Amino acid sequence: MTHPSSNIYQCLQACPCGVLILDQAGKINWLNPALEAMLALKSDQLVGQSRERFPFTTHRGLFKSSGLMHLFGPGVEQERWLLCTVDEQNQLDPSIHTIKYFQDVTEQVQLSDENQRLKKQVEELAITDELTGLANRQALTRALNAQVARSRRYQNPLSLAVISLVDKKNDEQLPNEVILAISRYLRDRLRWVDLIARWDHNQFITILPETTLQDCSELMDKVLAEFTDLSWPDQFEPGNLGLQFGLAEWHKGQDARLLMKQAFASLNEGETGANPS
Repeated sequence: MTHPSSNIYQCLQACPCGVLILDQAGKINWLNPALEAMLALKSDQLVGQSRERFPFTTHRGLFKSSGLMHLFGPGVEQERWLLCTVDEQNQLDPSIHTIKYFQDVTEQVQLSDENQRLKKQVEELAITDELTGLANRQALTRALNAQVARSRRYQNPLSLAVISLVDKKNDEQLPNEVILAISRYLRDRLRWVDLIARWDHNQFITILPETTLQDCSELMDKVLAEFTDLSWPDQFEPGNLGLQFGLAEWHKGQDARLLMKQAFASLNEGETGANPS
């Protein structure tokens, strides 16, 4: 009569996934040809080995619990990722205590990594905010650096305005419809030479070339003066919505970072122009 354990070996011999059997002492007792190919090692190099004296440091993941096993380093012909599942055996044969199954998921992991890399590239190349269509942070930073360099070279005036939409009665995040409404409002009231970008959920930054701090302040006063006439989305109660401004003018010796810092400091110290309705 055939011993049950011999039937297990026969079934696993031709298994397309890698199979490793550990005995009760935690030593490698057997592996199938598929796992030999994945590891680029022969059975006689591994059988009898234990975690404590395992000679292949790059393959120590064979003794770990289930999950991803990363093969890399000296002696590894090709970087591989193996997904391991574990089956604990409750039978009398001490030579078959743990059966581990390995699936080669190298291609899937590499594709996932490549997708993440491409996604990051796209995000870095994108210059518009997804919701409003305004310039995003990356576009603002590039444009501000260019404008500061131009002012440094030609000594032209340059101002920066940070604009925050605030609600004194409600601390919750403003709906996207409201952000869209204020973004259109600001875009329609600024000059074509001005660059407006969405910096945060309810915060916008405008670069104003050829503009002194006094001219910038007057322009923001006009923006605020018409704010009470803004039409809000249906079913939205404007409450105590208001605009808060932080203004800064470029001075010799400043870079884009310092100009931004000055504008945000002005914003924190400023007052809010509120909607009285």
